[in-house]
Amino acid sequence: MQKVFFISGLGANETAFANLRLPGVEPVYLGWMPPEKSESISHYAARMAAKITVADPVIVGLSFGGMMGVEIAKLIPVKKLILISSAKTRYELPAYFRIAKLIPAHKFLPIEKIGTTDWAMHYIFGAKTQRQKQALKSIVLNTASGFNNWAVDAVVNWKNEWVPKQIVHIHGDADHLLPCRFTKPDYIIEAGTHLMILTKAKQISDILLKEIFVTPTS
Repeated sequence: MQKVFFISGLGANETAFANLRLPGVEPVYLGWMPPEKSESISHYAARMAAKITVADPVIVGLSFGGMMGVEIAKLIPVKKLILISSAKTRYELPAYFRIAKLIPAHKFLPIEKIGTTDWAMHYIFGAKTQRQKQALKSIVLNTASGFNNWAVDAVVNWKNEWVPKQIVHIHGDADHLLPCRFTKPDYIIEAGTHLMILTKAKQISDILLKEIFVTPTS
């Protein structure tokens, strides 16, 4: 069995990966922790990296979890880092994140209340059917206390320009939150929204199995 470490997205827990089918993989879910006061993303990444129990791990990061995976890869050697619906550098974030840095309204808005506004969630994540909407509601806002506002601020102020060598990026061409046109993915999922980890799980599972069990070239 290949041990693989999974990091979920903002406002989500490990159930975000529930639809994946990965025979031969032993998943280890790195849960979000309450942030320390004024904690930097690099310091948080160091605390999360301390939970990784093997050398040269394979890490799969979803959305903000992918950005956290990049930060972890700065601290420890990784065999492979696989991003899903995420960004490798600050340049792959859309312009409204830069605007939010100049006008930090996110620091004063009730993130949890916004996150439970159905129409906003459904549009941003691309949930269309009733089943998708119910699944989305079951996985969001299950994070550690105080985490969401800290995480949004961490994304807005993310300064990363470094790309790990052994990285694979999977992105959907219908992602509203992190539009595909700003990214340079290795795999593009047709009609893949930010919720494609649930709606396109078979395609993503096939890519993950291919990438997890292929030895990276030097």
